[in-house]
Amino acid sequence: MTTPPERYYPPQKPSFYLRLSVYWFALSLLWGGMISIVIQHIVAQISPDKKDIVLGWTLAVGALVSTVVGLIIGTISDRSRWKMGRRRPYIIVGSIMTVPALLWLGKIGTSVPDIRLIPLLMFDFCLIQFWTNIGTAPYQAFVPDLVKKENQGAASAYMGMGSLVGQLGGLLLCGTLVQYPNGIMTICWTLSIGFLVAMLFTVFTVHEESAVENPSPRMSTWQAMRYSFQVNPREHPDFFWLIASRFVINMGFYTATEFLYYYTHDTLRAANAPKTVLMIMAIATVSGLLGNFPAGIYADRISKKRIVYIAATITGVAIFGFLITSNIIFALVMAFIFGAGYGAFQAVDWALATNLLPDYDEAKFMGIWHAAFTIPQVLAPLIGGTVAYIFNQGFLKSAVASYGPGFGYRVVLFLVIVYLGLGCLVLRPVRERLPHSAGDPQE
Repeated sequence: MTTPPERYYPPQKPSFYLRLSVYWFALSLLWGGMISIVIQHIVAQISPDKKDIVLGWTLAVGALVSTVVGLIIGTISDRSRWKMGRRRPYIIVGSIMTVPALLWLGKIGTSVPDIRLIPLLMFDFCLIQFWTNIGTAPYQAFVPDLVKKENQGAASAYMGMGSLVGQLGGLLLCGTLVQYPNGIMTICWTLSIGFLVAMLFTVFTVHEESAVENPSPRMSTWQAMRYSFQVNPREHPDFFWLIASRFVINMGFYTATEFLYYYTHDTLRAANAPKTVLMIMAIATVSGLLGNFPAGIYADRISKKRIVYIAATITGVAIFGFLITSNIIFALVMAFIFGAGYGAFQAVDWALATNLLPDYDEAKFMGIWHAAFTIPQVLAPLIGGTVAYIFNQGFLKSAVASYGPGFGYRVVLFLVIVYLGLGCLVLRPVRERLPHSAGDPQE
């Protein structure tokens, strides 16, 4: 723990927030289609009978790698002394090294389906997670590094917009190309090029001060690795209550999205599941943008917790609609409601984190915050995949057969509602710093 130096803040303008969000857009573009369509498509081709379990374990091991790498690299970044800054060198290396892993995935996805490809798929997915998070963990610290506290709600809205538009772009890209011969390889080439362009844009347009005189204590790589896991929630209780809440709410979001492809195919019985997934996510993204900016603007003026409560309630209503319907048109209406709630949550997600972030070791604590985004990717598919398998293929299959096909995914959607409710309850102890409080924590 060190006294933070006086910081350089670029002009706090919308154009700067937009530039800052470009790399987040590229990450969302990559992961939006990768998790919802590409990996699910490859798994379904390789192991159609056990796709639930295989998908769950593939996403789980990859997200576990993401969590560990994010924590370690974030801490190392905080103590870096590169002339070009503490963050940009890692963004460059991580982005460049992601490309070979993506192209290998393209080769796996266009190979003749063979159950023996599953270990290779898992290993390559871990490589993608490893290299993307070499860049992601330091990049996330740009917001507390370069955005003033009083402007972080607006900046968060731009980050949320980048996330929503990126997810939609990834789904459009992957949902369209996956249907064509050699489509997976084309997707991986396109994502690689887009990722490198976003990296170059960020490195050359987002100014970062030299870190040669970094006042943080010097540590060896081994010491930094150990220190990255040394955290005391009692020192920052509000921040860690926020992490717990974000963790549970993201359990809900990932449980809903990671099984969307199978839900539309097996439960809604859509004739063209990739196209239906694309329609659902496109509608949700458009409505998400409608909910994103108002929430981001008000996040600098009113309680961010209140916005989270409203967003979770709206999302829960939409999930209940998905749960009870077998009609695709009705599901599309629910997608609009879901997107509005999710967009509002995205707008305040970053703002709440940076509002409560300690004034030192920013990348380390943002890495811990990011773990509440990645660890749900480990647990949500494991729990959801197991539940779906029990009801769809396991010992409860005959007991629920009369309720229609793919009933297990309805049970999974019920879990989403539970997660959202628990996330709101866990958020209650958090005392955020409101604009009128002059920095004093408020409930």
